[in-house]
Amino acid sequence: MQTLEWYMIRGTGTVAYILLYLTVIVGLFSQVQKKRKKKMTSAINLHEELSNWAMILVGGHLGLLLLDTYIGFKWTEVFVPFHTSYKSIPMALGTLSFYFLIITFITSKLRKKVGYLRWRKLHALNPILYILVTIHGLWIGTDFNPEIVAIANLVPFPIMGIFALLMKFTKAKPQPNTTRAAVTRTTRYTD
Repeated sequence: MQTLEWYMIRGTGTVAYILLYLTVIVGLFSQVQKKRKKKMTSAINLHEELSNWAMILVGGHLGLLLLDTYIGFKWTEVFVPFHTSYKSIPMALGTLSFYFLIITFITSKLRKKVGYLRWRKLHALNPILYILVTIHGLWIGTDFNPEIVAIANLVPFPIMGIFALLMKFTKAKPQPNTTRAAVTRTTRYTD
């Protein structure tokens, strides 16, 4: 049974991390699309769904830690930073990441009530969340080669940089002025 618990704890944490990674990528992509004045409804919906599933899996990850019989975490060890003797610093990073995730999740759901500007400022803390989660996973776990995780995290940034450069140096196509064209055609026929 302890092996199953271990796999479930690792599995929920790993899949939550992958979903968080995809949430960040889709969020960056939607920002590029927004600046290009493109419709981004489907990207935003995907961003929100990925974050919802990441939150569910983080909840499962924490719940499974509390059910684990091998180490036997108490709720204070899981929810209070630096309150455990088991890998205190990486566990604290995971706990702090959870709090950042809660702030992001709640303020995103209450974006209209919180106000857009305040929400944007709070959402700007997400790189801290992502860095903490990455360090937590690399430090506490043995599931991934650190070089692979580093490459996977660095690859999207040059791609987004290319998107940003393309966006900056390519001009938007001018929209045809249909009213003027219609007037010109009408004037030509009436003369």
